[in-house]
Amino acid sequence: MEQIKLSAEQRNETGNGPARRLRANGKVPGVLYGPGIEKSLPVTLDKKELDKTLGTGARGNVLVNLEVAGDKVRTVMFKDVLRHPLKGTVQHVDLLEVQMDHKVLVEVPVHLTGKAAGLAFGGIVQHETRKISIECLPGNIPDSIDIDITRLGVGDSVHVRDIALTEGLRAVDDPELTVVSLVAPTAEAAPRSAEEVEAELAKSFEEKEGAKKEE
Repeated sequence: MEQIKLSAEQRNETGNGPARRLRANGKVPGVLYGPGIEKSLPVTLDKKELDKTLGTGARGNVLVNLEVAGDKVRTVMFKDVLRHPLKGTVQHVDLLEVQMDHKVLVEVPVHLTGKAAGLAFGGIVQHETRKISIECLPGNIPDSIDIDITRLGVGDSVHVRDIALTEGLRAVDDPELTVVSLVAPTAEAAPRSAEEVEAELAKSFEEKEGAKKEE
């Protein structure tokens, strides 16, 4: 698991007004918490550095060596990233200090590899679960969980229980949760003629008229 360096500054002002001013100056407000931190520590991060970190293939599951001015270097992870609903820009981050000898719970993306055998018979791949929850030590967090679907035939599925994880990783999701399946193509209904549609409408009208007479 790669580790990235980030620098931050402690901030004294909190609230919406100061936060807007920070964003206008290319900064992002955040909060650091975890063992060894009394309550929480408000911090400010550089937007460009932060975007680069969050843009890694691990989608945020990276270990960050965070150097806060006036404080020691801490190993942290992103626990929450708040983005603007329209622009998608980062508005605020929550950072959690981790201990390398204590397990953490993270969501890891699932990556499908290979070409399912059942595709040759019209099967359709349904990737139903895009992430699975993994418990492991911070240094063992994988960038993704790869699942080879080469042997899947039509009607076959891969569940959480079927995933072979490397030593030190434990899936905590429901073992019966379906991750990917290969389903048969849905038969399309044959187009109806104008006469069939007209007859169906007439029948529906007659049924409604009959119901009214009975009332």
